Amino acid sequence: MKISSLAAVAAVGTLLPTLSASQEEQSSSLRKDSEQRERRQLNLNQFHDPRSEFIKQQTDAMQYNSDGAWRPPNILFLLLDQWRPDWDGQHKNTRTGPLPLNMPFLDEMRRRGTQFTQAYVPSPFCGPSRACLAFGKEYDATGVMDNKRWSVDHTQWTTVYKLLRDEGNYHTMSCGKDDFYEWDYNFPKYANNPHNMPLMDLGFADAIRSDGKVRVAKDADELFKDEAYRTYLNGITVRKDDGTDINARQAYKGCMIGKGVPDGCDASSFQNEIYPDDFVRDKAIELLHRKPDGKPWFMQVNFPGPHPPIVSTSRMAASVLERKWPDPINNPGVMRCPQQTQKFKLSNRGQILPPQIDGRCNYAAELENLDALMHSIVKHVEEMGELDNTIVIVAGDHGENLGDNKASGKGMPWHAAVSTPLFIMGPGVRHGRVHEGPVSTLDLGGTWLDYAGVNTLAPGMTTASLRSILLQEKSIPRRPYVSSGYLEWRTVIKEMPTSLEDPTPTSYKLICARSPKGMKGAPKTATPYPAGAQWHIMLYDVTRDPDDLEPLDQLRPDVIAELLPLLPEGWCR
Repeated sequence: MKISSLAAVAAVGTLLPTLSASQEEQSSSLRKDSEQRERRQLNLNQFHDPRSEFIKQQTDAMQYNSDGAWRPPNILFLLLDQWRPDWDGQHKNTRTGPLPLNMPFLDEMRRRGTQFTQAYVPSPFCGPSRACLAFGKEYDATGVMDNKRWSVDHTQWTTVYKLLRDEGNYHTMSCGKDDFYEWDYNFPKYANNPHNMPLMDLGFADAIRSDGKVRVAKDADELFKDEAYRTYLNGITVRKDDGTDINARQAYKGCMIGKGVPDGCDASSFQNEIYPDDFVRDKAIELLHRKPDGKPWFMQVNFPGPHPPIVSTSRMAASVLERKWPDPINNPGVMRCPQQTQKFKLSNRGQILPPQIDGRCNYAAELENLDALMHSIVKHVEEMGELDNTIVIVAGDHGENLGDNKASGKGMPWHAAVSTPLFIMGPGVRHGRVHEGPVSTLDLGGTWLDYAGVNTLAPGMTTASLRSILLQEKSIPRRPYVSSGYLEWRTVIKEMPTSLEDPTPTSYKLICARSPKGMKGAPKTATPYPAGAQWHIMLYDVTRDPDDLEPLDQLRPDVIAELLPLLPEGWCR
């Protein structure tokens, strides 16, 4: 079986050199049919802002052909897993030192679109975050409280993707690690259903679904038949450094959950041609090749990286070897680059650099590889002649603490975990914009529906739209505040004047924890959880203090009093 190569996209160079200038040249002479525009105007919920004349002009230019025909844009959503908000190539310095991360595709996204510096997720855990996005509801409203499978009740719910497909007439596609309900009517993740789980219509017209890194390595084939990535690895042979051939999945297991080289994971056997993120890129392009012509499309590309295990191929590991990476906050010396240690250098003198696991440098290597993969997908859309009418969105499902305050992972209320990068570019989107106010990735679904002209939401959906921010000269938030939560805590973030004396806008974050577990990964400066207390309240100014190191809960009772009523019912009130 022939394996595709990354060589064509490894050298990124000057990105997107032939992006059409028509994205910037919106004609004001296109036909304005006010009755039709009114019929298609989306009024998502109470957070909707009236559109200015500028927005109306941009909307007409983007969505109406010269003959007056409705022309909704394509939507490409590139979703990374466990992506820390400040590791986006735009933050060149951190509290603990320079961050030499190179992400030229995201540099281009920022230049040709809008960057959001405070994009919060409705829940900083894979399954809950993506369920909120799919159902267009806040964390507590979905009932998906952790990574356990969706319940039988969810099979009767309507997703944003279903609305796009059925109401917006979009060809909806998905590939990769989606963390959705496994047994879709048309695209079940597995060929077998041993517990006879009810089927569900997730809303996709085409999909190639796969598992996360660890499940692909650990799960038995007979229990999870025909999962796409596992099947792909099982079907090919790779060659080791010593010239012997082994099954690709054996090499994969040795890298992800094994002992590395002794288990078949070496520089030759585990290359980018079988890397999980590269596999998802290939499936995205496959879906684009087989989509129907003449119909607007939506595609969600669910990359499994940079979610742990943080593993780099030999090429990726070498690419970050000569750079110094900043330490975690309040945790120096942890998550060091393994290939930079003296012990490693002495043990591997004269040898080819084998794949590497863990360390902040290899988290960076995964991100830089993802940057190239995202570019290759967008470049393919351009070569199809469809980029001029495609909205491109790049975001993460949640962040990653990455060793800060002696905690790694997700599920925490701290900024590194509860926030994520967000970039959007496309027809009508303002170029070179940086929106600094808080927004929720929950509203990406509402944004898609807005662009698609879908004006009816399913019952219970509260997703809004970011479209006015993308098109307007002055950013106007669609929500008065954003929310997030996971198990033992809830938080609200609101932009408001700094104080009565200082009208400068800033973003305050109020955290309500109902047990010490809700303070996992807390900075050492955080006020400790009171013994025997039912609740504990914490307050931060995340605009001035994005690392959550300067608690304000003892200093600003006025802000706490304003934010407390915004918490979900039953939390700290």
